[in-house]
Amino acid sequence: MAIPGEIQSVQRAVSVLRAFALADEWSTSSLGRELGLHKSVVHRLLVTLAKGGLLRQDERTGRFRLAPAMVSLGRRAEHSHDVLGIARPLLQQLVEASQETVSLGVLQDDHGVCLANVDSPQSMRFTISPGDSFPLNAGCVGKVILAFQPPPFVEALLAAGPLARFTDRTLAEPAALREELARIRAQGYGFSDAEITPGARSVGAPVYDADGEVRYSLVISAPSLRLTDERVPAFVDLVCEAAATLSRELGHLPATGGGPLSRSSDVPAV
Repeated sequence: MAIPGEIQSVQRAVSVLRAFALADEWSTSSLGRELGLHKSVVHRLLVTLAKGGLLRQDERTGRFRLAPAMVSLGRRAEHSHDVLGIARPLLQQLVEASQETVSLGVLQDDHGVCLANVDSPQSMRFTISPGDSFPLNAGCVGKVILAFQPPPFVEALLAAGPLARFTDRTLAEPAALREELARIRAQGYGFSDAEITPGARSVGAPVYDADGEVRYSLVISAPSLRLTDERVPAFVDLVCEAAATLSRELGHLPATGGGPLSRSSDVPAV
């Protein structure tokens, strides 16, 4: 029986996927008996999941097995768990050093998502919650990740339609965004001033994984009255050092004489 608020078809699909923890493959009839569902219902679920790339059907036997995409999803879930375990102490240290809110963002499809955060201890603070979604063209969580994606990814995002605009400072024009992304790559960090929320500022740095790819951004966010122009360089140093540490702990080895863990020593005026 479905729990109130659940979608029955999704609940059944979850039951189907969980059944593959019990056996490598299932026929429609045997899985129906296992789950207590009619054979026709199970068949529709299996075919739908196969079309979605989560299962595959053996053409000879007609039985269903998990598709390679499930292996990829499992590895990503395991990796995310490891990232959180490694990142949380670093986030806490960065909050203690900055006294401002710190968040770890992750790339998800065409947007950024807050994976973890620690709020500022100050009563007036910028609050971010795990699961919050951010556009890639505005704010440090998204811009820092986008800056280090392959050019085809960036161009596909720009070609998908008008970029979201939140304030008069949002980078919603492709030319301006390309210029900003180039600046972030050159400097090794990003800066945002009221691009999503008026009165909010942030500085962020890329976090590299063991494959040398940027899927994460580490960001300090604060009210503009505290994150003043004079304090930006110190905050940039803090976030870049923490991002470099997290990258190393995730297994990234920067190239000698430069690379993702080094940045320009000159912090431009903001």
